[in-house]
Amino acid sequence: MSENKLKINIIKTNTGQCFISDCHATSGYDFNYHRNQVDKLLFDGENPISTHALNWFMISKYPNKIQRLVTGKKDNWRYELKDESMQSPKLPLTIPYEEREEYGEDIINALYCCQYDTLPDELEDVDCELTLMCEVSNYKESPPFEYRAAKKHDFSDRVYTVTNENIKHSLIDQIILPPPLLANSPCSLSSKEVYDVTRQFIKDNINTKYATITSDYDFCFEVKKIIPLIAPQTVTYQNYFAKSKKERSKVQFATYKHKETTIFQMTHTQSNYNNYTPIHGFQAGSEYELKEMLDTFLNDLITVINQPLAQCPHCKGTGYKEE
Repeated sequence: MSENKLKINIIKTNTGQCFISDCHATSGYDFNYHRNQVDKLLFDGENPISTHALNWFMISKYPNKIQRLVTGKKDNWRYELKDESMQSPKLPLTIPYEEREEYGEDIINALYCCQYDTLPDELEDVDCELTLMCEVSNYKESPPFEYRAAKKHDFSDRVYTVTNENIKHSLIDQIILPPPLLANSPCSLSSKEVYDVTRQFIKDNINTKYATITSDYDFCFEVKKIIPLIAPQTVTYQNYFAKSKKERSKVQFATYKHKETTIFQMTHTQSNYNNYTPIHGFQAGSEYELKEMLDTFLNDLITVINQPLAQCPHCKGTGYKEE
């Protein structure tokens, strides 16, 4: 085979889809800064789709024909006389490009301009060397993994996105499996990343009519349930921090129409802050299962947080029924 042929590695799956790459390095500069060529080709008339794995692309089936779209191809190069009225046997209207030297450079530059025709776009066959790396019989496509999350950046919070790149796989799987197949292997998401995702998800979806966030930090988070009181409660107090003695001794009144109780609180294993409960990282058999687990957890959690609560009309929230 010719050394000039583009060498493409292929992974074939049981779904018919194939993963392709023309990068033959697995790490280092040549891997991180590889200039892909396959994404500029057409495989049986289709453009390859980029994947979460660096330098790997997906096509719908094993390719029979590989082509390149050629645009802006120029043909019929020539020199045309600028002033047609000057046409004569010694100054033809058109001079073919390959005959320009017969008329001298001075005449060409002074009296003629270079012209060409632009050909229509066309597909050109590309001769490639295809190497089938492996065939996978139990491939399951991993769904897009994209969650808004919050973390501390400098001295303030910043929203960032937890994606497939945040998912961890074992070292042995990273060594043995090609990157596109890692999504089907056991994986995990750290406690800190689950904390960041959960924190932002609650902030984006909480119904402030039924619950309120009372602690919102990079190291601890707390949500309290808002419980309407059967009857408003009036309490008295004194403001001991007032400026004057008269104001400090004055009895103040406040009326409460609801009370609050903790419904959810967490920290993460990196911090283990105070008495807050560390939220665990997630582990699953594939990235698909991991997303399913995380979605179920988040949706169940926000359902509980946003569930309306009311005091029992019999005991008025005391736990005892009045006779």
